[in-house]
Amino acid sequence: MLVKQTTFICILLIIMMNGCRSKKEVSATEGVLNLKTEREFFASFHENTLRYNTLSARLRFDIETSSGKSVGSRGQLKILKDDRLQLSVQPMLGIEAIRAELTPDSIKIVNRLNKWYMAEDFNNIKGNVAIEFNFSNLQALLTNRLFLPGEKELAVEHFNLFRWEQTQTGYTLRTNDRTGFMYTFSSDASEKLYSTDIKDRESPFSLNCEYSNFQPVDRQLFPMRINLRLNAENMTQYSLFLDFSQVEIDTPLSLNFQIPADYRQVGLQQILQSFDIQ
Repeated sequence: MLVKQTTFICILLIIMMNGCRSKKEVSATEGVLNLKTEREFFASFHENTLRYNTLSARLRFDIETSSGKSVGSRGQLKILKDDRLQLSVQPMLGIEAIRAELTPDSIKIVNRLNKWYMAEDFNNIKGNVAIEFNFSNLQALLTNRLFLPGEKELAVEHFNLFRWEQTQTGYTLRTNDRTGFMYTFSSDASEKLYSTDIKDRESPFSLNCEYSNFQPVDRQLFPMRINLRLNAENMTQYSLFLDFSQVEIDTPLSLNFQIPADYRQVGLQQILQSFDIQ
């Protein structure tokens, strides 16, 4: 059961890469004074965005379902910016059970306990559905960064593509992509991004991401807790809680990924069916 549930973390990444929707009310924060003008906010927010070339962290994650089931494990996350992302699931004594690797073009998963692997090209997964949310957007979602759907990097000139609004607790930025998905980013008065929501009226999926417990890492603030909530019609609802520790920025990374010759290959649909996700 533990291996099956932890495999879902990897599948959650696939689902986010294939479009999702989210809806959540903006939560309140404290200490709101002297809100900036739109121009001042954009310039300062861009300057304070997390900067890194590599990022690694130990993880404690917990998965909860709407049916009341829950499971937890430990793992490790490694990101080589704009190149690849690796997630290692280590439920027992640091022994790796699952490793997943995402690149801008593909996803691979190895299950060492059951000796199977999956390797899929994103073009095959997406089929003929045009979706703006890409690898760079997922990378930004997991590192507390603002992003523009479909873009590799956010530049100052992109800010005119967001609808900006002051709130009683901070700031809200909204934008749409060409497929109709709506993105809402909420920042507090100190310009920390604490919520990202993605929504599409035509999609059965919803996704909400919340950031909390900000701590200094290499003189930058990083959220040591990320909560992801995935919902869909006619499907069990999942919540994924990520608690980070030992976060390191711009240290050398080893990102090996090998598939043993005796492992059997499985398809994405086989894995999705085990979670009733199709």
